[in-house]
Amino acid sequence: MKELLIFLIFVLVSSLEGSKWPRRRSLIHPKTFDDIPPNVEVKWYKGMRVDHFAYGNTDTFNLRFMWNNTFYKAGGPIFFYTGNEGSLEGFVTATGIMFDIAQQFNASLIFAEHRYYGQTQPYNTSSYANLKNLGYLTSEQALADYAELLSTLKTPNNQFNYTFPSDTKVISFGGSYGGMLSAWFRMKYPHIVTGAWAGSAPLIYMRGGGIEPGVFDNITSRTYVDNGCNRFILANVWNAVLNLSATADGRAFLNNNTVFTLDPRTPIRNATDGWNLNAFMREAIEYMAMVDYPYPTSFLEPLPAWPVKVACSFMNSTGTTFTDQQLVTMVAQAANVYYNYNQVANYTWCIDYSVCGDEGVGGLGNDALGWPWQECSEIVMAMCAHGGTNDVFWEECGTDIYQLLQEQCVQIFANLSWTSANWDIDAVKKLYGFDLSAASNLILTQGHLDPWSGGGYSASATNPSRGIYILEIPGSAHHLDLRQPNTCDPNTITNARFQIINIISCWLTSSCQNTMSLYSLPDIQIPTGIECKDVVQGFPWGQSYPTTSAGSMSLMLAFVVALFWNF
Repeated sequence: MKELLIFLIFVLVSSLEGSKWPRRRSLIHPKTFDDIPPNVEVKWYKGMRVDHFAYGNTDTFNLRFMWNNTFYKAGGPIFFYTGNEGSLEGFVTATGIMFDIAQQFNASLIFAEHRYYGQTQPYNTSSYANLKNLGYLTSEQALADYAELLSTLKTPNNQFNYTFPSDTKVISFGGSYGGMLSAWFRMKYPHIVTGAWAGSAPLIYMRGGGIEPGVFDNITSRTYVDNGCNRFILANVWNAVLNLSATADGRAFLNNNTVFTLDPRTPIRNATDGWNLNAFMREAIEYMAMVDYPYPTSFLEPLPAWPVKVACSFMNSTGTTFTDQQLVTMVAQAANVYYNYNQVANYTWCIDYSVCGDEGVGGLGNDALGWPWQECSEIVMAMCAHGGTNDVFWEECGTDIYQLLQEQCVQIFANLSWTSANWDIDAVKKLYGFDLSAASNLILTQGHLDPWSGGGYSASATNPSRGIYILEIPGSAHHLDLRQPNTCDPNTITNARFQIINIISCWLTSSCQNTMSLYSLPDIQIPTGIECKDVVQGFPWGQSYPTTSAGSMSLMLAFVVALFWNF
């Protein structure tokens, strides 16, 4: 595994003004891997323009992508993954549904790496050296990369000596930020992209999108309470940490704890360090809610099945009469489910990001400042906790959330002399809009367990006449629907995939002209007492459509088309 570069990302709270800072959250960064997944071939697009929209800068770079043509047959589509804010390997391994249905559709699979992440560095080791170089890290430029790549692959005598027919249809896939890109790709380049499946994409979590800043932490809190956690414990542990960090005896308890061992570089010496400990434990709580998957995974950290439920087993004592030491012990045990579930010997909590980086999303490599830059330029998300009845954290929104975010950006990029002139709070609204009335052929999925689901469209925006389908899936966390089907998936996930794949079948089939409709997902059932294992090419997974309406009959037609696609 690559050596992690030490980086300063989040400006954490201090003893005097720390509680005012909102948490700056990454959407999701999978662990990166040196080993390329065995089911793809690595390719490089040579000569990609650094700037697609002005013609004074003629700099070029090489863009990495991976593809698999094992199941491709002439006439089949391209399934295209719009790469996220991280190295490509992790997203390839976490988007198994594309591989699972490729044979069914005779599809070619292409995963493109996002510029400035992973090995795709436009200015090599100087990509993050100054604002001039870094300024080309935008979603708009990345989408243009993807459009150029696909256009080139359909052009005869291209650099890859492999040409797809010019009428090859493209379905884009993406989760989280990649889901935002997938949806925007269809909206901005409808002549290239036939339709998009965007999982867990917080498309409107920006100013003007109508989303309350505290919704992320509200859903996080709901997920824990629904899993049996005593809300009082989580809501009061933060003050307990501050109380302990303010006394000699309390600091001794924290520095010589039997549940966790602090890294010798980051002991508790004062209230500032207490805030660092709070942020460290909070990150574990929030990220477990995001990746609350029904089987063991290693997408962020090695985690058990249903990690929130496991964490709540340490925070389910009833009542409200706990000592500060008891509160910290219970929540620290829960945080260890995230940081050290495998109980690695001598594991330490390094709680100061300025010393050891962000261990919660480790493995990002030299592009660790990429997502903070995007949040400090065009994708400005107003997110903060309110505490009280909204969530189990502390009030941090203040009177002007954007002023606080601006102060963070100034400090994060202090060495690059960032100022408010370097961001556009309304860029997403202007570039892509928040109104789906002119959009078409979008499948937007949200997991009920996923804190990011609050940043997406509600199901009421579904519009089958335009091919807009929005599903909130009970029992699903962060883009679980895009992962490889598994025996332990809730039935809601299985049924959602079934309906989605038949919608895609309709998009790809000229004989499917009828308006497709969604029907209600079944009441949730979670498998128990079985071995969790992948279900490979199991479509239709025992699912079928009701036959009580014309809309359902049109779905039945799509089902038949999909079932016999290869014949």
